[in-house]
Amino acid sequence: MDYIEKIKQLRLKSGMTQVELSIKLGLSQAAYGLYETRQRQMSIDTFRDICILFHVSSDELLDLNK
Repeated sequence: MDYIEKIKQLRLKSGMTQVELSIKLGLSQAAYGLYETRQRQMSIDTFRDICILFHVSSDELLDLNK
């Protein structure tokens, strides 16, 4: 599972819609949706904000804990 799929799973597990998460991140739903469909690369700032929001490390999302 790649980091995008892990983020999507965290979003779903927390009961958030794409709209709710995009609001928390200060993005439009369309912009966030492009990340989940892999049509746009996520900025490092957005990635950091997601890690903070879900209380996970970047290593965990990127499978660097091995």
